[in-house]
Amino acid sequence: MSASDKQEIRQLRESEEKYRKMIERASDGIFALDTETGCIIEANPRAEAMTGYSKKELLGMHVSDLHAPGEREEVETLFRKVNAAGSGFSNHLCFLTKSGKEVAVDISASVITFGDKKIIQRICRDVTQRRALERQIAAQRDYYEFILDMLPVGLGVKKDVNRAPTIEFENRRLREMFPANKDDPKRRSWHDLPGGDLPRKTIIDDTGVYAEERTYPDGKVYQFTLNYYRNRENSWSELQLVRDVTRRRELEDQLKLAMEDLEQKVQERTLELRQKQAQLVQAEKMASLGNLVAGIAHEINTPLGALKSNNDLLVRSLRKIRTVLDRDLSAEARQHPEFLKSMVAIEDLNRVNQTAMQRIVAIVRSLRNFARLDAAEQDQVDIHEGLDSTLTLVHHQMKNRIRVHKDYGKLPTIYCYPNQLNQVFMNVLVNSSQAIEDKGDIYIKTFRDDDKAVIEIRDTGRGIPPEHLKQIFDPGFTTKGAGVGTGLGLSIVYQIIEDHHGEIKIESEEDKGTTVRIAFPIG
Repeated sequence: MSASDKQEIRQLRESEEKYRKMIERASDGIFALDTETGCIIEANPRAEAMTGYSKKELLGMHVSDLHAPGEREEVETLFRKVNAAGSGFSNHLCFLTKSGKEVAVDISASVITFGDKKIIQRICRDVTQRRALERQIAAQRDYYEFILDMLPVGLGVKKDVNRAPTIEFENRRLREMFPANKDDPKRRSWHDLPGGDLPRKTIIDDTGVYAEERTYPDGKVYQFTLNYYRNRENSWSELQLVRDVTRRRELEDQLKLAMEDLEQKVQERTLELRQKQAQLVQAEKMASLGNLVAGIAHEINTPLGALKSNNDLLVRSLRKIRTVLDRDLSAEARQHPEFLKSMVAIEDLNRVNQTAMQRIVAIVRSLRNFARLDAAEQDQVDIHEGLDSTLTLVHHQMKNRIRVHKDYGKLPTIYCYPNQLNQVFMNVLVNSSQAIEDKGDIYIKTFRDDDKAVIEIRDTGRGIPPEHLKQIFDPGFTTKGAGVGTGLGLSIVYQIIEDHHGEIKIESEEDKGTTVRIAFPIG
């Protein structure tokens, strides 16, 4: 044998010794199996320690005998697979040791060829602790998933949002909110699902946490609260909490409507109070007017009575003087021009005095009728009497420029507050007279329309612009300019007519005049 051959044999033995020691000192159990029978033909010390069998006991044992009866069919399947494919792996089998204890193992097997001979090398790693830890982790995961499934809100986690977003977890409530879509069972995200409107986003803080609400076609409203964090792989994950806020939104909408309704009622009540205040102001004015009228009537009636009495005495005295003169004076003296002129002047003066006193009496009577000092309560009233009294009082605004045309129909008396009715006529007639800037006409027509008494007052004034017609009954609204009116007249008219269950309508055309039609119920 040559020196080179000896050298090669020595190297071969050293190599064999090295690999033998490596196998013997390996931390994993290593078995060599016969590819035909599946029996163990070699085993390292770690294999003995893992199974509890000695090497002598292991040699010749079928590999499936190391496992529990329930796993033997899977072991046979792995054996056939390795023979066919050259390699195989299993990570859920267990050894059943000689003492009956189970040892969880990961098995990696491959076919090794030695010249014309083949064996199966089976490397088995004891993973009992890892399997126990995995079971513990799985139990903990099940426990926490159970707790998360009990949450009344939806919770989901989406990982790798900055690269390839996938859903990592979603609790039961979230799955109920967004059931799997047949067309897209692996939906990308929850807030990106089709059907919702554009979100109303609200920034919660400066860390990137924000909330948004979406309304869906079925009427559901969901609030999404999102937060981001880095996971173990240093990739960004997205945590979402989803709340069903449909009921809250309904309550908010109801509250909004209630607030709007309350504001409307406050406005209406404010307007009503302003109208009542205007009525009180006007009532106070009417009361003051009544007191003033009473004083004026008393002050005028006293000297008026004296004047009337004196005038009557003067008439009787003149008659006696004429009788005496006719008896004692000569015919020539009675026909004297100066005497006749004086007697005619005295008689004319007496007639003028009588006419003036009658005028004063009519004015005082009109004042009393207008204010109705003797009828503060409801009474049966003649509408025409109220109109005539009012016309007497506003005569000074109309004389020499406005002609009043009266067309009174046959009307029964109506049951009302007389002083308030006269106030309506006063306000309407004053407005009509003020609307006529120079000369013009006012037409007053009364007639019966079924069970209503209708008073129609039409003027030939400047009219009312169309944009103002809807505001003319509002307290404070006036078109007369600063210092001319308070804007309370027609508001008070409207309130009085409404209190009497009547109606008022106004038709107007610019530069052609205005027609006010008032209707009161009869009876």
